[in-house]
Amino acid sequence: MTTGGPDPLKDALALQARVKGLQALLELQRWQIEVLNNRLYSSEPGGIAARRLLDLKRREMQRGEFKVPKGVNDP
Repeated sequence: MTTGGPDPLKDALALQARVKGLQALLELQRWQIEVLNNRLYSSEPGGIAARRLLDLKRREMQRGEFKVPKGVNDP
């Protein structure tokens, strides 16, 4: 066996390690989305209020009516 050439086994092991890392990241993101969905779509009063607030913000942004309030001392 010559040294310095491509090592398919080593490449396959490196690829396998990358795939496992990506799977772990995907599982973490899946968990984060599930937690956020549970908070946003909760049947508790706080979840309902958050959902309504998010809906109001989306509507304001779509209509282009969202303006930053001007303070009393602002020029």
